[in-house]
Amino acid sequence: LNSVKLNKGLKNSFFLFGAGFVSILSQVVILRELNVAFYGIELIYILALGIWLIGTAIGASIGRHSSLPQESGIKILFAIFAIVLFSDIFVIRGIKIVLGAVPGAFLPFTAQIIGLFLALIPVSILTGLLFQWTAKQFIEKNETLAKAYSLESAGGITGGLASTLLLSAGLQNLGIALVCSAAAIGISFYMPRKNPALIKKYLSFAVISLVLLSLIFSKEIDHWSLSWNYDSLLESLDTPYNRTTITSAGKQICVFEDGALSYETESVSSEEFVQLSTLQTEKLNRILVLGGGFQ
Repeated sequence: LNSVKLNKGLKNSFFLFGAGFVSILSQVVILRELNVAFYGIELIYILALGIWLIGTAIGASIGRHSSLPQESGIKILFAIFAIVLFSDIFVIRGIKIVLGAVPGAFLPFTAQIIGLFLALIPVSILTGLLFQWTAKQFIEKNETLAKAYSLESAGGITGGLASTLLLSAGLQNLGIALVCSAAAIGISFYMPRKNPALIKKYLSFAVISLVLLSLIFSKEIDHWSLSWNYDSLLESLDTPYNRTTITSAGKQICVFEDGALSYETESVSSEEFVQLSTLQTEKLNRILVLGGGFQ
């Protein structure tokens, strides 16, 4: 009996830790995508975090006084979260198209707020509900709410560290979203028994195989979804600091940073500034050329 109680306690702790992990890791992924979708404007972070808090509060209050959630329900919730998170990446990348944005221009402020709610509310509600359900299961075993918060926070810290390590390792944001979804799927198929039902074994194998295939072809999926907003997409790279995207059409090459045009080879603005500098000196002996240019 004591062994059964111990296994249940470890399982509930695992669910709480997992809820914190996927919550923070998914938050980083979504905020990075929104930053690019809205051209790197820092106000987006403030608005997005506010909306995220609204969503988690809604999720945490759903069925707050209802009966104790079943373990199977928690596992299903993790699986739903994995699907919604991965789908959310494509929602964000297509949001300017859906809301009728002029290419290269900002959406009207009202449309931006609508877009933020569409991107953030589904995932944030699920994270709030995940914490509520996993905490209920944990507290039901004579544990304290403070300990539940500690375990969830420990998972959140681990998720934040994971996002930094994965970005530093060169993984694209879509790949990190897949890792987060894979973690949620893994938690949803967590089976403490030594011999789970045969159908669950095969189902677990099928889902994990699908996630692995998505990771293998993540570069192709990433390129395809990014091309919705960039004609003649050549390459795109996520770094810990921003997303750099390069497009090429004919002899013109354009460089975008967080969705905003940073440089293009057909511009004459450099030549205009050269005129100003040459007027400041009587005799030019040497010229230093700085910056990116294509000959």
